[in-house]
Amino acid sequence: MALVIRRATAADAQTIAVFARRLAQQHLDYDERRFSPLGSQAQAAAFYERQTSAEDSAVLVAELDGKVVGFAFVGFELKNYADLLESAARIHDLYVDEAARGCNAGKSLLAAASEAAKEFGASKLILSVAVQNENARRLFERAGFETTMLEMMLGLTDIEK
Repeated sequence: MALVIRRATAADAQTIAVFARRLAQQHLDYDERRFSPLGSQAQAAAFYERQTSAEDSAVLVAELDGKVVGFAFVGFELKNYADLLESAARIHDLYVDEAARGCNAGKSLLAAASEAAKEFGASKLILSVAVQNENARRLFERAGFETTMLEMMLGLTDIEK
């Protein structure tokens, strides 16, 4: 089986949107109070299609024997005052179809995301991962990612008045 990682094109947007919606559902299943559903298939496809040509982002796809089986979405910010970041790339999304897991697509997408980040001039690559997503956490740790922040949430509708 031949695995190829490449930049996504506008023609990949529909497939990426299917994966992005699966990723969103996975997160909703983890914690519906924290995560919100992604828009429609059409909205997601339009978003990722725009990102394929944006100057400050990279959308990468993993192809296995010519079929797209996963994607990564990386954004670059020269300065982000809210997050106290400078010259940082962020992996917003990384997803590999269940049927293709175990063929190094995730590891290869991470490596390609790192290269894209370097091309942007980033000095660091960051990401967030759901606490419940142990498989992804292990993948990221094996790739050298370290925990630097912990997100906390207070559900404001849960507070007694």
